[in-house]
Amino acid sequence: MKIIQNRTKLNIICYILIAALLVSFIPSLGLNIAHAEEYTEKTGVVVDGNLYIRSGPGTSYERIGKFADGTVVNIVGEANASDGALWYKVRYKEAGVEKYGYVHSAYIANVQDVIEYSPDADFEEYLTSQGFPESYKDGLRKLHAKYPKWVFVADHIDYTWEYVVNGQNSLGRSLISVNSISSWKSLQTGAYDWENGKWIGFDGSTWVCASKEIIEYYMDPRNFFDEESVFQFNLQSYNASIHTIDGLRSLVSGSFLATGSIINDETGTEISYVDAIILAAKKSGVSPFLLASSIIFEMGNNGASNSISGTLAGYEGYYNYYNWGAAAKNGLTAIQNGLLYAMQTDEASLRPWNTRYKALVGGALKYGNGYIKVGQDTAYYKKFDYVGSPFTHQYYTHIRGAQLEGEESAEGYSPTIRKNSALVFKIPVFKNMPETPAPCPTGDGSPNNVLKALSVSGYSLTPTFSYFTQNYSLVVENDVSEITVSATAMDSTAKVAGTGKIALAEGLNEVKITVTAESGSTREYVISVVRKVIEPETPSEDESESDSESGSSGENGSSGESGSEGETETTPPTTEKPKPQITTTLTLNETNKIINGIDAKTAVSTFISKVTVKNGTVGLVDKNGAAKTTGNVATGDKIIIKDNDGTLFKEYTVVIFGDVNGDGTIDLKDSYIVRKYILGQRELSGVYLTAGDVNRKLDGVDLKDSYIIRKFILGERSINQK
Repeated sequence: MKIIQNRTKLNIICYILIAALLVSFIPSLGLNIAHAEEYTEKTGVVVDGNLYIRSGPGTSYERIGKFADGTVVNIVGEANASDGALWYKVRYKEAGVEKYGYVHSAYIANVQDVIEYSPDADFEEYLTSQGFPESYKDGLRKLHAKYPKWVFVADHIDYTWEYVVNGQNSLGRSLISVNSISSWKSLQTGAYDWENGKWIGFDGSTWVCASKEIIEYYMDPRNFFDEESVFQFNLQSYNASIHTIDGLRSLVSGSFLATGSIINDETGTEISYVDAIILAAKKSGVSPFLLASSIIFEMGNNGASNSISGTLAGYEGYYNYYNWGAAAKNGLTAIQNGLLYAMQTDEASLRPWNTRYKALVGGALKYGNGYIKVGQDTAYYKKFDYVGSPFTHQYYTHIRGAQLEGEESAEGYSPTIRKNSALVFKIPVFKNMPETPAPCPTGDGSPNNVLKALSVSGYSLTPTFSYFTQNYSLVVENDVSEITVSATAMDSTAKVAGTGKIALAEGLNEVKITVTAESGSTREYVISVVRKVIEPETPSEDESESDSESGSSGENGSSGESGSEGETETTPPTTEKPKPQITTTLTLNETNKIINGIDAKTAVSTFISKVTVKNGTVGLVDKNGAAKTTGNVATGDKIIIKDNDGTLFKEYTVVIFGDVNGDGTIDLKDSYIVRKYILGQRELSGVYLTAGDVNRKLDGVDLKDSYIIRKFILGERSINQK
């Protein structure tokens, strides 16, 4: 009994020792007992553009996602990695699904406790009276919980979400760094060189076109309702009670503006940059926080840009603090063009900017007159312009310009100012916005999913191979039971599937070759191979008679011949080949061989389904004659009708009224082309000229047509396609 008791004690001691060892070992496993208690949820802002989300706390864990710079994250826990570094456990959504992961704490800034929103009937009534959609309210409630004096104004924009996104997606209008992940960069025509696998530079080689997905993300106000990024919606007019000199000093701390000085041209005395910026704010009516953040954003934290050095060869003695007119063009760099702008004469903006004072104050005057006073009175509206003609008066091409400026200017607002000031935030609301905020794209890797070559051994494809043409045809004899397909991807990182020896059945065979890019995007090429079918011989009328009938003797014992001398030859009856018969709800113009009645953005498959052909086939080719089976039908496409033998019977050219550039849509590009045509600055001919006559008056393309197209784009009028 004593032995058993001693063993029991020994076992208990062993268990205690093991438990102690486990507790001491747990931190090296990436866990943190100190944080196992209930955790107060926090928010933070990502300050790294390629921050990986991992499955556990440490770089040894699998990458499961990526956050964009400026993303607001929900922090739900903490843990230490094996090296002792602190990692945050974060909650996020991907494709609408809630997920959890870990990020390194060094890349998360502005970590704040989440303040729970207590129901506030007055605030709820205010949000409703402003017309904020439900999808806006949760983010605004969280800001209100912490800063109850802040005022949020709903600015209802008279354009649809689709319209403004497409407007910003115009080639060269919205740019992003060439070093960004691939899903942030555009693949539209003119933005990406498929043959070389490189993005085309705009405004210098380091800036390329932003993708539509990242444009949507940075345009969507709902993605930026955190207490830093929200300042891109802050009204930028000068308010002396809010924009204090102490706040300005806080904002510029650590930059060249904190220690530098210039000469005041009016007094001839030396003044600090801080005093000069306050003076510029008073004269221009522009927030000094905005002016300072713009200068730092454009000139860099150390102010080393040649835009303000005054020593650039050929431009000595000229300065441009805000980079007005600075864009690479006409063989000159952005800085050179900016200094050329500074050299011009303009009394309203104190140009030429041949002193630092004139450049700093004059640039502020230009901003006040050109932006604040015309309604572009937030950082957001500096980039995303809807005043007058949309998209035509934008300060930034950088798609992130508004967000970065907002975060920079936010630094000037001390916690006291934020807490006690009725700061006003003017937040845009567009028509027909999606129910949920636009997600930030995270995909990376080469997006190149085109083929460099495609061939079938011993045969020629129709049409001739082109890497953007995805549908081909081929006819082989009945005795060909297989073909050999070869394909080479344009990019060495892409993978090709569907090649090699392909067995053929009689009749139509679809051979599909799939190219998968490094990024995961796919492109499918299809070869429609027809293996001829041997038709069974049909006996002639004479041969179908029975042998007994054809070989029996006549009544007189004769052989059944007519009795005439020589042989009698029988000519078989001829039958006329049936012609194709076309049935359609669309409009066929036999005189001009035009087919219309198709709405813009009609899929090829939908269009083809509207044309039925008896005793024949129907197909569609593009303006170059290449077979077209995917995408949208467009002005200039041709519908091809063939008989059962494959002989061309008829063809009609498609006209979509309003689609004058032949891309199947009716948008700003078409409006621009029509205006240029009316002004005599661009040609329109053939079916494209016909498509421009949208009022169907047969009076040519004129201002009435231009007006109808603009109204259609705004969703205020339809275009009759019948």
